[in-house]
Amino acid sequence: MTMKFSSIFSTPFGCGVVQASERGIISVELPDMTKKTASTGLDTGHKSSLLTENASSLLNRYFNGEVVEFNDIEVDLSGSPPFRDKALRAIRAIPYGEVRSYGQIAAECGSPRAARAVGGAMASNPVPVIIPCHRIVGSNGCLTGFSAPGGEEVKMLLLKMEGVEFKGLLVCRNQ
Repeated sequence: MTMKFSSIFSTPFGCGVVQASERGIISVELPDMTKKTASTGLDTGHKSSLLTENASSLLNRYFNGEVVEFNDIEVDLSGSPPFRDKALRAIRAIPYGEVRSYGQIAAECGSPRAARAVGGAMASNPVPVIIPCHRIVGSNGCLTGFSAPGGEEVKMLLLKMEGVEFKGLLVCRNQ
């Protein structure tokens, strides 16, 4: 049986939870940043660890407007298929405040025609923000998809927090 650890982090939008195994962070649950009232009073039911406390502290700082890199936070992607693992690791390397297209990540993974597979990897990303899938946009500049609560609206909010300019980026509907 794998031990699970968790810590709560707070944002201006409410509280979230970061969870870890002994091997690394396994999930980040973001609050719904589109709601008018912030959620509070979360109880994880698990003990914290140094890793979850550190990740929680970094997430607090990130959501309070600091430039934060999560590269030193160990992530447990065990059980991920090889391409998904490769895509999530490539996404993780995207610097704060920058964006890439699905196609760029696919090419970086050695499969230039696998943009949809990159989308699938992102949809299953268990650790949003730490693996910054919000930094991936369509090749046409559309902010397509975001599986965290609030969807594309939250994706745009996170990118704006990071100072990304939306000259060519669009929220596209019914493509």
